[in-house]
Amino acid sequence: MFKRNALRSTVAHWSIALILASFTMADAYAKEPIKIIGHRGGVVDDRHPENSAGAAKEAISRGYWMLEIDLDETKDGHIVVHHMSFRDFGVPRLPSQLTMDEISKLTSPADQSHPLEFSEFAALCKGKIQLMIDTKQPGHSEAYYESMEQTLKKNGLLKNALFIGTAETRDYFKGKAMISMSEGELVKKLDSGEDLSKTYFLFEHGTSLNEKSMELAKRAGIPVVVSINEYHYAAKPDPMAAAHADVERARQLGVTYFQIDSPYDIWLR
Repeated sequence: MFKRNALRSTVAHWSIALILASFTMADAYAKEPIKIIGHRGGVVDDRHPENSAGAAKEAISRGYWMLEIDLDETKDGHIVVHHMSFRDFGVPRLPSQLTMDEISKLTSPADQSHPLEFSEFAALCKGKIQLMIDTKQPGHSEAYYESMEQTLKKNGLLKNALFIGTAETRDYFKGKAMISMSEGELVKKLDSGEDLSKTYFLFEHGTSLNEKSMELAKRAGIPVVVSINEYHYAAKPDPMAAAHADVERARQLGVTYFQIDSPYDIWLR
């Protein structure tokens, strides 16, 4: 009888241990607050154009942690906050084809705002919100990146910045801020023996994130940022439902950093 009770006690002990051991990285992350990164410069809608002051201010008022913005170089060497061409302003030309003076005169039909130089946008964010920076087009001079770095430093935004975009940009800011990597890049880096924890973050689409991605990030000791962006779901029969499913799956996997288009913040705020 004593042996039987002892056996039952041992089995119960190990059952409890297995249950406790089954808590995954998701369980640990579940206690961490969700951090929202506003895609295209914040809350983008009929009243707030992408990468605009209005979009940024609305994101700040909603308590977003960070803004993802797009930077490019003008014809005369200024850094402008805008995504690709100025088609939404009625001018289907790239920043490299226009001077900053010409760009500053463009007017959005949504709110009558004008594209901002990076120094203006950074000043707007100072002390209020952090930045994820997506750079467009390779082939910029060293001075371009130095100017970007100085603007970030001046506004206290470099330390916590996240960089995606071109390999050229990520190489420049490596060691100065956190830079993105894909799952494939992470696999190669893990084999190199490099300490990844203070340099990189894994950047994955919500449509492709899986348990393997999370396990690789856990091994590397790096955070995971998942993007839930409208263009990922535009072809789906029910885009909102598809995005919601990916948000819930990412949360179950333990993701706490979400780079999203603002219609999806209803599930994260």
